Amino acid sequence: MSSTKRSKPTEEPDFISALPDELVSSILSLVPIKDAARTSVLSSHWRHLWKEAPLCLNDASIEPDKLTPVFNNLEWSCKAVSKIILDCHGPIDTLRLSHFTQSKLYPALDLIVESATTQRGLRELTLLADINFENHYVLPWSLLCCNSLSQLSLRGCKFPSPLFLPASMFPNLKVLRVTHVELSNDTLQVLLSKCLSLETLHFISFAGLHCISISSPSLRNLVWHTSFALNGLIIKDVPNLESLMFNEHATMHCKVKVLNAPKLQLLGPLCMNFRALQLGRTFFDCQKESYRWKSELSCVKVTASACQMKRLSSVKTLAIKMEPSYDRRKDDGSLSGSRNYSDLGTWDKQGSLSFLDHLKTVSVKGFYDDRNDVELVKYLVFHGNKLRKITLLCSKKKFSKKFVKNIRRQICIEDRASSDLQLVFFRD
Repeated sequence: MSSTKRSKPTEEPDFISALPDELVSSILSLVPIKDAARTSVLSSHWRHLWKEAPLCLNDASIEPDKLTPVFNNLEWSCKAVSKIILDCHGPIDTLRLSHFTQSKLYPALDLIVESATTQRGLRELTLLADINFENHYVLPWSLLCCNSLSQLSLRGCKFPSPLFLPASMFPNLKVLRVTHVELSNDTLQVLLSKCLSLETLHFISFAGLHCISISSPSLRNLVWHTSFALNGLIIKDVPNLESLMFNEHATMHCKVKVLNAPKLQLLGPLCMNFRALQLGRTFFDCQKESYRWKSELSCVKVTASACQMKRLSSVKTLAIKMEPSYDRRKDDGSLSGSRNYSDLGTWDKQGSLSFLDHLKTVSVKGFYDDRNDVELVKYLVFHGNKLRKITLLCSKKKFSKKFVKNIRRQICIEDRASSDLQLVFFRD
């Protein structure tokens, strides 16, 4: 009986371990923190690599094992985040903290924020605290003075009094989003005067402000939504402002004045019963049915389709361009509590407008699978009794057979007012 030795299986070479540690750390920064930590058991060389990798941490992705007894998920999560921040020595790219919603956890939050903002290179921070105004989290100095921060999203937080604000504040901050945040007008003025790199500012449901005056040399985009206490917004001196966006509730209760914004390109959306608007020397009052959009608006794209369509008469061809820069398409809903906080329901209230008795052709450029876009097209389909063709030029990223089928289903083309209507889709 011949005996043959079995050859040992050839081990495949470990190409990853041969890579430079800096490159391996960059790769580890792209995977969830739990998976990165598991690589520490591969070898002694890998034991500490994950701790040196750039950190992208979302506390919502950290959950206890099923066998771990946990009596308070929030407290467990906060302790886990604290340990990760202390154990990891590399830079922190992004940090999202959504579990610190109890005031008793704020001391631990202070330590985490201080560690993350002090010599760790933190670039993006999302901080979601208690939305109850009595329990708002007071922002610490370490955060206000952070040099590396470029994006900051806050919910349930409070800025210190202007007297206690640092001399240098958010020197490199470009994007600030705040909701359920307590902020006085004096604090806002100091904030804008010190944030010389700020380009985008979002206000969503805030308190403490009754009349806002905005002056900023760097601001390009301003978005504000739903503050019933606000009765005035003045764009005093914002030379680089390109877009001013708000929702229906904001314009119903607030007078808007745009005094100096020479680069303004996008304004709206204006609801049917907005209170009052001033652009330069031109005034618009919803109570006066005879007003017209004058020449001062010729360089501004006013996203007020309902207002303008109400005054059309015998238009046969209508071309609509959807603005891709509208930030409602970028909001993930974590700040506002809703994935879409714009003027949903506006078209349902319009009824059949007179121009629809003549309209035959419509083209919509930049169509998106956004409920606002869909509601507009549905309105035209339901009421356009003379319509022959609607052409939707869709985003390249979204366009597919599945996308077209889904939009057709939402629009309910079988309920069209005109039996001759064709709905055509093209890639934009």
